[in-house]
Amino acid sequence: MAVPKITIRKVHENKHGKGGGYTQYLITLPKDFVKGLKTEGVDSLYIVYGDSVLMAFPAGKVTEKEVIEFLKASPEIEKLLTKRGEA
Repeated sequence: MAVPKITIRKVHENKHGKGGGYTQYLITLPKDFVKGLKTEGVDSLYIVYGDSVLMAFPAGKVTEKEVIEFLKASPEIEKLLTKRGEA
């Protein structure tokens, strides 16, 4: 198994509209990750998040059902998804 890369990404807050109409929260993705996906024709991600974790899976390379099965198969991931307020 290849060792996954772990990076820290800043969350950017963008306010739009007069009087603070709405706020968008953006994170950038690592360039090499996106280039690899684009090479394979993937332009969307499944985003899975819980109280203290966010994960992304390339749509087109995996199905939503496969993502769900992966999450069900790992009790440790389930713990991360439901962990509250702990660092």
